[in-house]
Amino acid sequence: MNKLEFYLNNGGKYSFIPRREKLSKSIFISTSTKYFDPIRGQRVIEDFLDNMVLGEQLGFDGLLVLEQHGGPNAVTGQSIVMTSALAARTKNIRVGAVGPIMNTYLSPMRYAEEVAALDYLSRGRFFFGMPVGIGPNYHALGIDPTRARERLREGHDLMKKAFMEEGPFEWDGKFFKVPYANLWPKPLQKPHPEIWVPAVGSKDSLKFAADNHYTYLAILVPRPVLLRNIKTFRDMCEEAGYTADPTQVVATATVHVAETDKQARLEVEAHFMSMLQNSFGSPFHDSFPPGHVTSQSLRGMMSGGYRAKEISETTFEEAVADRSIICGSPDTVAEQIEELTSAMGAGRLVVNCDGWTAPAWLTRKNMTIFAEEVIPRFRAPGGKPIWDNNNSQAWNTTSEYGARVEEPLARPTVRLADSGVVDIRTAHIEELRKQLEP
Repeated sequence: MNKLEFYLNNGGKYSFIPRREKLSKSIFISTSTKYFDPIRGQRVIEDFLDNMVLGEQLGFDGLLVLEQHGGPNAVTGQSIVMTSALAARTKNIRVGAVGPIMNTYLSPMRYAEEVAALDYLSRGRFFFGMPVGIGPNYHALGIDPTRARERLREGHDLMKKAFMEEGPFEWDGKFFKVPYANLWPKPLQKPHPEIWVPAVGSKDSLKFAADNHYTYLAILVPRPVLLRNIKTFRDMCEEAGYTADPTQVVATATVHVAETDKQARLEVEAHFMSMLQNSFGSPFHDSFPPGHVTSQSLRGMMSGGYRAKEISETTFEEAVADRSIICGSPDTVAEQIEELTSAMGAGRLVVNCDGWTAPAWLTRKNMTIFAEEVIPRFRAPGGKPIWDNNNSQAWNTTSEYGARVEEPLARPTVRLADSGVVDIRTAHIEELRKQLEP
């Protein structure tokens, strides 16, 4: 197995809405707030935070908070706030807001201040994202999307200069006029925390990430397009004068692991299909309004690239084949992760374990089996995450336990009246219950 870093992303999605057969507008911005229940909303937020904190105890390498606005797709509309809560509730794991949409800020200096503050609050564990954001985010907040990329690039340049150069200095740009750009405090990490670029595959975004040595987070892209985008990104890194490190390429997948392949599908299929049918069913013009993508990227989309087929029409079998979802026994999941990340040359995997509508107990079961029986296969002996420098003989995380525990000398069995002798560890799985001789 190739070596991987695992980042947990449980979206905190608010899913208590009726299914609609055909959407005329984006679910992000057109779903009435009459469906919002504050009691359930609090539960979603509490479960989100609890599950992410559990990620540190299980031995994930990092926690990732994404951001959406104006609808039920997530109740993490302010990823900086949620990441601050995670920084306070965890001790060692990396925490990332990937992230705030810079164009929602009046000034990038405000965003720079929040980045620096979180870097200190997390004691240098923070990383952040520079997404353009999708169209509904702009519609929901009343922001002009037609200059989204141009404004983001200028804002990035201003923020990066504030991170790295002595202030105060004057900035006189097209979108921002700052007579005294004077960032206090400067970030703890030098020259600044790591930056990730979430992107569907626009060449503009890929070049932006490559030129700045940033990390490319590949999202929502069909497999053939994804592999082309990865090659383009690596080629652009070479043109920029360096070879991309595997950790600069991040794969993403919904992952569900259970005792058997059959059990995993039974547990996750309905929740995953609910996400596809209720979360991604939006008209093209809502997701990509005029000016939001480059003309070159738009031509690619319209000629059979991304969104050639509506995501909401994807079948479960197609999603499995595309590795949009990876589900099965620990052996099956490990094999599919190895295949996906090897094809991409990815050194990191963002894992969504919550299935969108899955109850918290099922999410935690999934996360625990994944940490104990899958993650150790992609780590050096000992199973420690990248943040654990503890040399103690005791194990600290579930993934480390899974790597170090030895099988018992004798199989733990019990005799049951209806099944004979069964393995205690798998007696609750019907298809494994009768495998031993009576």
